[in-house]
Amino acid sequence: MSGRHVSPTRHAQGPGGRLEGLDAARGIAVLSMLVAHLSPVGGVFELSEYLTAPLFAVVIAVAMALRLESGTVSAARFVGDNVLRGVLLLVVGVALQMTYGQIDVVLPYLGVLVVVLAPLAVLLRRLPVLTLGAAVGAAVVGPIVMERARGLVADGAVTGPLRDLLLWTAAGANYRLASFLPMALGGLVLVMLLGRLDRLLTTTAAAAVLLGTAALVHVMGRATDEGAAAYSGTTAEVVAATFLASGVVLGSFALVLVVRERLPRLAPALEPVLSTGRLAFTAYTLQILVLAAISPLRGGARDDSFLVLGVTTVLVVGTCLLLDRRFGTGPFELLSRAVRVPQRPDPGQAGRHVTRR
Repeated sequence: MSGRHVSPTRHAQGPGGRLEGLDAARGIAVLSMLVAHLSPVGGVFELSEYLTAPLFAVVIAVAMALRLESGTVSAARFVGDNVLRGVLLLVVGVALQMTYGQIDVVLPYLGVLVVVLAPLAVLLRRLPVLTLGAAVGAAVVGPIVMERARGLVADGAVTGPLRDLLLWTAAGANYRLASFLPMALGGLVLVMLLGRLDRLLTTTAAAAVLLGTAALVHVMGRATDEGAAAYSGTTAEVVAATFLASGVVLGSFALVLVVRERLPRLAPALEPVLSTGRLAFTAYTLQILVLAAISPLRGGARDDSFLVLGVTTVLVVGTCLLLDRRFGTGPFELLSRAVRVPQRPDPGQAGRHVTRR
């Protein structure tokens, strides 16, 4: 590998041209989510509380930007498809929240993010400085918006659907668009960096710098009055989480390159993570359904248990691996692909005579 120019975004491709580095990042996000939701202890496991949701937000942005860069879709269709996809995430998320209440389901918040981010991705795709400035500005303004929105909710000034919308956008206890948006804008900037990382060494070094910066910002944030606790939505928490998630994304690309090029014997160990990443929507949904099924058997006890964590992880990852090997996709991925803006027939194809063979 020494001396070879290998772009992470061009080289680490799997079935159907998928970027395995991005699938690995999604898989890590799902595994981190399971730990965050179900681990009964803190310590090193507490890192998952800081990583999971930000990693989903950054991966969403990276995937959006890469699709735009591919030039395979018009801006209008791109925005339309993502609006429908965001609505789907919101609807499924609300249904899952009604099914199981011990977990704050993140899908509605990610759905709102997808709807808002899509047009921004189109507008900012070739403006890295402006995108970075918007990310910083959103990280600074976000906590102010959050506090004012929470005041409105506490005063009962908004009710019904408007209250839900305010929770999803700004006032949520654990998740909110106001925190996810700067993270996602950071993901758009990350894509611009990815194109310049054409060596494994530089990709790994960049990941290390991002992770180190995340740790530094977190430590500095903890020394402030606002703090940097997970889910707090403070500027320090948002900035640190953005660097952390971005570092994990780059690290995922580097990991796939190392396994594929230098340690092929470890490839089977990577497959469950990749399959789970390819079926992340199905994995998230299955997690909630499994927990909802287990809960009555445990008398409604708290799900923070190593036993529940182990059983749920095996079922989720195992199902994703089987579905990926057998069908190459999952039910909710198929649903997501089906919910798109109808494509108009190409006028150039009308009236053409097709020779049948």
